[in-house]
Amino acid sequence: MSRAAEPESLPTDLARYLDEVEREILVRALERHGFNRTAAGASLGLSLRQMRYRMARLGITESEASDPA
Repeated sequence: MSRAAEPESLPTDLARYLDEVEREILVRALERHGFNRTAAGASLGLSLRQMRYRMARLGITESEASDPA
């Protein structure tokens, strides 16, 4: 239970932190489904329209799948 003894630091910019987390999850789902946006979205409970919107907002492109960074 060291987690209770050492509280994690809080993000200083919550919106940016949440965007980073969302971006990481979307890229992982897209990679897992061969960059098929419909399948990746369905695995996350999102429609194709929601995937397209989020990808555009977060700047995710198909080249993300081939870039290790």
